[in-house]
Amino acid sequence: MSATSDKYEQDVAKYVNSLPGVVAVRPPGDTAYADVKVTYAKKTSWMEVKMNHTDNLSNPRVYYKNGKWATTYDTPAAKTAVEILNKSSFAKQFISNIAKFADIPINKIKIPTTKGGLKEDGAVPLETMKQYFSQPNINRYIANQENYNLGNVVTEHYTKGKAEPAYYMQAGDDFYLISKADPFKLSKANRVPLLAGFGDFKVRVSTRSEFYEVQAEIKITKMPNSDYSLKPGTRKKNPFMVN
Repeated sequence: MSATSDKYEQDVAKYVNSLPGVVAVRPPGDTAYADVKVTYAKKTSWMEVKMNHTDNLSNPRVYYKNGKWATTYDTPAAKTAVEILNKSSFAKQFISNIAKFADIPINKIKIPTTKGGLKEDGAVPLETMKQYFSQPNINRYIANQENYNLGNVVTEHYTKGKAEPAYYMQAGDDFYLISKADPFKLSKANRVPLLAGFGDFKVRVSTRSEFYEVQAEIKITKMPNSDYSLKPGTRKKNPFMVN
């Protein structure tokens, strides 16, 4: 997480906390939870905060071992990433290409996604992975499911894949419901839209200084417009103030 996005989350929490009858806190970062914990009308829910609509909505890590892709993440987004990879002809070709490039038998090759995993027998070394992707015309995206219903994936991720469900999202200058649960009943009189949209479900290999990561990239191409917002300084309606 960047310092800029962290500050934005704190600013949103501070603004929401200043509203009458609303308590909001931005706890220390823990990816098991969403960003801001909100209490209103004697009920509590989490809210995810994104600076922009183009921000990654979820980025679970996956790995390749024993001839298949898998994950340690127990979230709907992670499971979807594994399903897409194991069906993808592009991902299959990547395994074949990197095995040949690294001179590792294809039945023994491993693509870990942690620093410790690089020590395992059959794991592609970091430097080898860097050299592979430094070649001309080599794409770091190893799978891409186009026009995927990411709204459903993201909804499942935040309502069922977190330690506690998050039913609201502030993305850029737009406020959304995540599912129809709406514990604060903000949509009772307001027309707060549901988070929805399609986009490309991608999986990317990122090489870092000490290890590499294989992560899903989930970005909804076009989210619905919202007349409501909790962005500090917004000119839009406040969902807590008009119902």
